Amino acid sequence: MRKWKCEVCGYIHTGDSPPDKCPVCGADKSQFTEITETDAAPAAEAGQPKTPATAAVEPEAPARQTAFDFLLGLVVKHHAHPIATHIPNGVIPVSVLFILISALLNVEVFARAAYLNMVVVVLSLPVVLFTGWVEWQKKYKGAITPLFITKIACAGLVSVLAFTSAAWLMIDPQVTASSGKWSFVLLNIVLLGAAGVAGHIGGKLVFKD
Repeated sequence: MRKWKCEVCGYIHTGDSPPDKCPVCGADKSQFTEITETDAAPAAEAGQPKTPATAAVEPEAPARQTAFDFLLGLVVKHHAHPIATHIPNGVIPVSVLFILISALLNVEVFARAAYLNMVVVVLSLPVVLFTGWVEWQKKYKGAITPLFITKIACAGLVSVLAFTSAAWLMIDPQVTASSGKWSFVLLNIVLLGAAGVAGHIGGKLVFKD
């Protein structure tokens, strides 16, 4: 049975022809290349001495990297983006929970705790967005598919809503006890949903299912 590899996300498809769209990242069939026996065993002769014929077709040495390119490579190699996203993805649910408790029970200390948690989220987002952009460009070749468009949109929405939530709590610390508290609660529920969708897409890309 023939095998095909998505050159965007690395998904492997088994069949006589590639799928019309990658089931993981949504790339079209033109992004699939067939895996040949040569591809499957790239290091079979790694320990063999080079013959003149082999030496003749040896590829040229890659161009020298700049320090910035080296740094970007480290970001992808050491999975900086998945690590960074654990901060907002872990803190946002706690912050939203505190906001709900404060709105339902009118306990101000929970609103204060929610504010401090949301500040942590806002401070972490520049690193999350930067490492996400690097991974998208380096690992996924800047592919524009519905999956990546959705992930980028969710990241933008999380950034805007997290900043808005933190600013709202800073300006009006008693917002969860005011007449507009349910608008504030709704804003944060949408924030939590957007973060959840972005995290789900990230997991789909990592685990290929």
